This record gives sequence, C-alpha cells and structure tokens, in this order.
Amino acid sequence: MKQPAVGGGYEIGDQRYTWGLHFKEEVGCEGGACTGYCDSTNAKYGAFCSSGNTYHGRGPMQLSWNYNYGLMGEMLDIDLLSNPQLLTTDGVLSFRSAIWFWMTTQSPKPSNHDVMTGKWVPSSEDVNAGRLPGFGMTINVINGGLECNQPHNGKTKDRVGFYQTITQNLGVAAGDNLQCDQMRSY
Repeated sequence: MKQPAVGGGYEIGDQRYTWGLHFKEEVGCEGGACTGYCDSTNAKYGAFCSSGNTYHGRGPMQLSWNYNYGLMGEMLDIDLLSNPQLLTTDGVLSFRSAIWFWMTTQSPKPSNHDVMTGKWVPSSEDVNAGRLPGFGMTINVINGGLECNQPHNGKTKDRVGFYQTITQNLGVAAGDNLQCDQMRSY
C-alpha cells in the first residue's frame, strides 16, 4: 500500500515533493486540538488566549500565533482573532494571509520577499549568526526557532525538497544557502 507523503499526496518514485500546498490547516490541529499557539504575554493580543479560539497554522503558509492573526486581521480590517477559522473556509482570504506574511517585515526579521529578491542585506549581526540570503533564510523567518540552528530535521528537509522541486519545474536556479541548520533564529 502506498504511504501518504508529506504534502498529502502519495509516495510515487521520485514524486515525493510534487504535492505541495495540500493542507489548508496544520495536520493534527483540526477542531481546536492545538492550543499552544497563543502568547498570553503579548501586550496587544494576549487577552485573546482565553477566547476559546486556537491560532494554529492555517492557509498556504500556515499562519500561526495570535499576534500574527491579530496583525494580519488589522491590516485587512478583518477580525481574525475572533474568527481564525476563516483562513480555512475563505480561499481568497487564505491566500491573502500567505501573501501578507510573505511580504511583511516583522522586525527584526526581514520579509521573505526581501530575502528572495535580494533587497534584504544582512547586518553584521546577521552574518555572525549565519543568517545569509537564500531559501534557508525564509525558513528562519517562518519557523526559525523550531527548525534552524540544528542538524537537518524532517520539516526543513521537506521545505527544501518542495522548493527544489518547484524551482526545477520552473527551470530556475534554487540559489545558495538553502538550509538554515547553521543559522541562529531571531
């Protein structure tokens, strides 16, 4: 029997990374099973941690944490803190969240867009922390505290695998610094 692949498809020869963007919600968190994505110490959005909502990964970029739902909701004038499930039921809003996260600088982190287009120039502190331009830096921006500055883990391997499959299919170079295993997170 074929085993489900990381992206939701099935392992078929070398096709492991052809099923990207399959899940609209973090696997295992459906129905509010993941309550750990709420920072109650956040001055602006901490009060929402007792609302009964969960702020686990939703959408193409798996937006997570109450402060990200709050910031994005403010930007789009939508109450995502009270209605986080909208990112799984409204496809347009879901992709808007991915574009918002990709394009938005959240200091001290650069935007992923700036990293990948060469607009971001690492400071000397970034260079000393191993944070260099390339796809690995986008992993650091998205989930560095969990995936970077450690030997290659499965999540990072999968992210890089999907990225390399996409760049290969588009006929473009993947570039340098694909991994973040030598980068300190922010």
